[in-house]
Amino acid sequence: MFKETLQKGSTVFGIWQRIPSSAVSEILSVAGVDFAAVDMEHGPIDISDLRTIVPVFKSNSIPVLLRIPSAHLSLIAKALDLDVDGIIVPQVSTAAEAEAAVAASKFSPIGKRGIGGPCAADHYGDISAEKFTDIANDRVVTIVQIENQQAVGNLDEILEVTGIDLFYIGPFDLSQSLGITGQMDHPLLIETIQFVIDKLITKGIPIGMHGVNGEFIKYWRNRGASLFTYGMDNAFLKNSVRSAFESLSSNINSTD
Repeated sequence: MFKETLQKGSTVFGIWQRIPSSAVSEILSVAGVDFAAVDMEHGPIDISDLRTIVPVFKSNSIPVLLRIPSAHLSLIAKALDLDVDGIIVPQVSTAAEAEAAVAASKFSPIGKRGIGGPCAADHYGDISAEKFTDIANDRVVTIVQIENQQAVGNLDEILEVTGIDLFYIGPFDLSQSLGITGQMDHPLLIETIQFVIDKLITKGIPIGMHGVNGEFIKYWRNRGASLFTYGMDNAFLKNSVRSAFESLSSNINSTD
């Protein structure tokens, strides 16, 4: 179970999928990633796309996390009914917002997720409601993003919320909030991320982060983070094609 892997502190690497295509999911699922993070906050993927994307990853035993636009009860319920392994809630700035994420993603007594009847996650009714709610609460990973100054200031209160399984630090939005947009090596960003990580470590809750490059990932893995997203499908596609055609052009136009 993916949640158990995270709780053990094992390092895992995943990729963002933003292209709304199950064909892309098929490619990513055999590309050597530990998990996939499907992004509904940015890019064109919507709830209807998940019906074909999620089963591809599940059939290839690749855990799939879904970043939703907001902690909306009905949207999270729809996503979890499709059998995603966890949800990522962006821009969580207060304890109340963290509580909303837990409420929407966990069944009673932890949260308020509704039981909607037969769905992909309960094998269309093959699992009893009582057993399904227990399994889901054990399996589903509830992730909140810490990515702005308000969240950092409210971190002590956010950490008191029960039911959060992983905190994910968004370095780009955090840098923007700090007024140093995109400066991943800026001392203020490094100091702020370290402050957040030190607080999270005291609670024993797994820490995730977007890794901008290998050096960045190694640095923060050595300081306590264990889940990393690295790259996006659309960027990898563009960069690979561009590199290939630049190399082709250089070879053809060479005077050798």
